[in-house]
Amino acid sequence: MRMRAFAAMACAAAALSLVGTGTGTATADAVNPGDYMIGDTVYFNAGPAQCSIKSDGTTGCDIAPGIAKWLNIIPVTDLAIDVPFLPAHPTFGVFGHYGRADANTLPQGDGYGSTITYAGATCSGGGRGAIQCTAKGHSFNFGWSGTTTT
Repeated sequence: MRMRAFAAMACAAAALSLVGTGTGTATADAVNPGDYMIGDTVYFNAGPAQCSIKSDGTTGCDIAPGIAKWLNIIPVTDLAIDVPFLPAHPTFGVFGHYGRADANTLPQGDGYGSTITYAGATCSGGGRGAIQCTAKGHSFNFGWSGTTTT
């Protein structure tokens, strides 16, 4: 009897994972990267950051002071994904700025912000004070809930 109950629960779990729970999830609105292009780089502002995605997928954000902490210890004012063999990291301004003050701001969308994709990189932001970028197999995010890099 126990084996039947276990098998029934396993089948139910598999069915739910294939079908979903039906609760739905909120998503950010996609924007056209061409609207943010200057030269061969996409520049955008979102919340407390000015960010860019270069044509090679290099992604980075200049962040207002007091927002992000690398390893949840060291205050940083930038984060970047610039080479595939390193996780997202601060550059401490060594390579200059990533953003432009005159760049277009990502729209707020439905409260979850917007997503921009270019050169294999994707960034979401503008909603609820958080920004998340993925590129070259790594990611970073920062905002009211803390900072994470992978």
